[in-house]
Amino acid sequence: MPELKNCKKCGRIFSFIAGVQFCEACKKEEEELFDKIWRFLRDNPGASMNAVAAEFEVPYEQLMKYIREGRLQIKTPDGKVVSFCEKCGIVIQSGRMCDKCERGLTKILSDTARDLQHKIDKDEKDQQGGFRYIRGKQ
Repeated sequence: MPELKNCKKCGRIFSFIAGVQFCEACKKEEEELFDKIWRFLRDNPGASMNAVAAEFEVPYEQLMKYIREGRLQIKTPDGKVVSFCEKCGIVIQSGRMCDKCERGLTKILSDTARDLQHKIDKDEKDQQGGFRYIRGKQ
């Protein structure tokens, strides 16, 4: 069942089902902007991100969003497709993060999983039943 939300771009109330949290008018405006950028890049294949951002007065972050979504790609002069690490921003050849950031995230997740398992094991041990001696009155 749809819920009512405010559009993240214009603030209008709209019926949200799933996906992007924009109203229909802002979604359409976003798609029209993307189409203009796509055509510009088709006609100007060597254009830089700064040139595109300036031409369409869009923030650099918007172009990065299109790249993360896989809608745009950056190619080096030798034809390699590159992307940027989502955590630190360095250039990478594939994936979402560079090796260093990926290792860091893996370590954090492993440490968290180990700590949670330790807590679960401790809670289970504490909940185990058993007899104990209670000294009675003499």
